[in-house]
Amino acid sequence: MYLMGTLCHKSVSARTTTKGNMISIHRYVTPRTTRFAQIGEANENTCEIIFALHGWGQLAGDFAEVMAPMATEGRVIVCPEALSKFYVGFQPRETGSSWMTSYDREYEIMDYVTYLDGLAAQIRESTPEHARIVVFAFSQGCHTASRWIGNGVLKPNRLILWGSDPAEDLSNEEWDAVSDVDHITLVAGTLDRFVTGGRLQRAEEALRDHQCSFDIIRYEGGHHLQDSVLFDLFSPSEDVSEG
Repeated sequence: MYLMGTLCHKSVSARTTTKGNMISIHRYVTPRTTRFAQIGEANENTCEIIFALHGWGQLAGDFAEVMAPMATEGRVIVCPEALSKFYVGFQPRETGSSWMTSYDREYEIMDYVTYLDGLAAQIRESTPEHARIVVFAFSQGCHTASRWIGNGVLKPNRLILWGSDPAEDLSNEEWDAVSDVDHITLVAGTLDRFVTGGRLQRAEEALRDHQCSFDIIRYEGGHHLQDSVLFDLFSPSEDVSEG
């Protein structure tokens, strides 16, 4: 981990041009301003905090609209927005975001883990220590969530991964942190082209091998959030204020 405003000298790489010039590649740590959407007020009456991580190409506000019906008294829903932005479908006014790419991946992961840990700490400053923590993730957000838990300081009570699985390259140390989650739920549509039967089976085997407490929910549908399943996961009839 590097401080903002510093050069990462350990990360220097170099190459030589056809004319014999040396090009060295450095990294510089800089502060970033990003956005998050929040539903509900974080205060002394908060009993549950849901950190909801969106999928590839989505934005925090849009994702929060999907999560909004899950809001209840005593529950706060926080939707962080990924750091990287791009134009979707080459449309100049349609913007999406992405948690990372494979390029310079180690530092991309470091950046979003630092960001998510800092945001979570800020939210939790206003809430009781005993407030229940849920990490909910969709699609690309699933790998992000599992790496965050594996590398960060947040210790959630529940992890819900919808439309993907834990990152397949988690180390044993990262899996140790993931397995400390009280319960993990995998959610996948029967027609989801990204979550095939084989991929789901590998995820199940990995969770079982690392002694995780988990269940799997299947529904008829594709790669999208389905309201009825969301309501089952976060039933408004459950009074979270009772803890």
